[in-house]
Order: sequence, then structure tokens, then C-alpha cells
Amino acid sequence: MPELPELEVAVKTLKPCVAGKIIAGVLVGRERAIRTPREDGPGFAAGLEGRTIQSVERRGKALLFRLSGGAAVVFHYKLGALAACRREALQETAGVAWNFRDGSALEFTDMQLSEFHLAPEAELARLSVLKDGFDPLSRGLTAIKLAGLLPAGKQLKAALMDQEVLGGIGNNYSDEILWNARLSPFRKTAELSGEEMEELARQIKATLRESIKSGGEEEFRDALGRRGRYQEKVHRRAGQPCPRDGHEIEMVKKGRKTFWCPHCQV
Repeated sequence: MPELPELEVAVKTLKPCVAGKIIAGVLVGRERAIRTPREDGPGFAAGLEGRTIQSVERRGKALLFRLSGGAAVVFHYKLGALAACRREALQETAGVAWNFRDGSALEFTDMQLSEFHLAPEAELARLSVLKDGFDPLSRGLTAIKLAGLLPAGKQLKAALMDQEVLGGIGNNYSDEILWNARLSPFRKTAELSGEEMEELARQIKATLRESIKSGGEEEFRDALGRRGRYQEKVHRRAGQPCPRDGHEIEMVKKGRKTFWCPHCQV
């Protein structure tokens, strides 16, 4: 599931493809992805046609397209959905496609549980898909700020993944951040020393920025179809040697799978 780095890469590569373009038509091949009040493809299409895409931005783990006329579309990737810019307009799609007046198109494909929400901008706050967690890349994310944000009774991994606490960190990067910070995912946030909290705040930003620079994780493709190059250190590497000390990486499944090195993450 794409997380903050992949969304940042998507925004960067989408902007040149869609900014300022007028939506001429919408093709909906997967109606279950549409979550408008009417929850049907035709209603969604009619709400977009003729509108100009004014901007595209990231909100947590969702893409936000601001449209002319005070409307907005929120797109939540969930499991593996991709957005690809195309030079030629499409005639049909298995996912959802927006055709622009200039003859180009934006197609959303491989849509496993993905969702579109069309709403007036004034009502965006009501959408459950948009969480109001603190932005992990914000300059304001200091050790003191982080200590105040993280719920004291939660384990570290669960706290990092809480979208109402920090927006955009999920199962993948919580593992990577905690490995980089040398912290056990099962520690309680209240147990961290000032130095540990300082290192955690630093590694949150460093890990996310490293992945953004690499184009996201390897299964992700940006809006131009380019695959990410971020090399995971522990996530999905159970049974392999830890890159830091050579001890075996372990996996614990408590709801979501957690990958960690018990030797160097304490």
C-alpha cells in the first residue's frame, strides 16, 4: 500500500501531467471505486466533466485534486492502485480514466480496494479517508513535538501508524523508521529517553526523504510508469540477515506483519 513517500512521488510526477487541464470526459470501468454521495460512476463523471484541475497535493496517504468550481476529488490508493499519464485519450478502461481536452488522459489502474471521493472543498473535513495527523515532513516535528503527539500507552509501531497522530506512515515505513532508529517496534512510547525520541524524530524524516529521493518502494510506479528504487532494510525480509549486524530478521504477525531485528532494535 503506497505511503507518504509514494504519494509525494506521485504528486511530483502528476503535476506536469494534469495541472491546468480541463476534464473533457470520465470513463468508469470499476464503479465500486466511486464513493460519491450517489456512489455510482455516472454521477461521479458528471461531477468532474468540464472542471479544471487547479492543483494536486498529498494529504496523509491520499491524493487531493482541487478542481474549479469549489470541488475536490480525493483518491485513496489502498492496495496497489496506480495513476499513469497517457498522451492519448482512452476509449475504455478497467479502472477509472480522466480524458482531457488536449487529448491526453490520466488513468487509474490495478485498483484493489481503491476509492474516489468527490466532494465540495468545504466538506473535505467530513471525509473519513482524510485524516488530520501531523505531517511527518513538517519542520515542526521535533523530539518535543513528537513526544507530545505519540500516545504514551501505545507500542511504537502502532503509534507511528496512527493516521490521526502522524499522517502518511504505514506498515512498511514504520518498520524501516524503527530499524533506522534502532528501536524495538514493541516498546511503549512512554519508555523512550530524550535521546531516543530525538533519534526517532530524526529517522522519521530521514527515512521518508530517502525513499522519496529513490522514487518510492520497488513495487510502486510513478505517474510516468517509472518503478521506485528504495531498498528496504527489514520490511518483508524475514529470515534474511540484518544489514547492520547480520542477525536474522524476524517477523511477528499481530494484525499487520512486523519485521525487525531483535538484536539491534532494543
